Amino acid sequence: MALLAAMNPEMAPVLSLLMNMDESQEAPKPKRKPSAYNRAYSRNYKAIKAKHTLKNGKMAKGWSGKKGHMRILELAHKQTRKEMNK
Repeated sequence: MALLAAMNPEMAPVLSLLMNMDESQEAPKPKRKPSAYNRAYSRNYKAIKAKHTLKNGKMAKGWSGKKGHMRILELAHKQTRKEMNK
């Protein structure tokens, strides 16, 4: 392509466009809508996390690290299941 562009300067803009295009530039797939459970879980997770976050942005004692994250996950799922079963 570069050789063709050098031989035909008037074709350079068209050839550069062709060089930049490839098959992966298809139309993007539409995103899936989140389920009602997913939306409720996300809302509950954020609420629980905010409740245990200090003013300085750190997590309260016992709520930091992997164990704290797992506690928040469990509480958010529990709250969401409770809401969904009403």
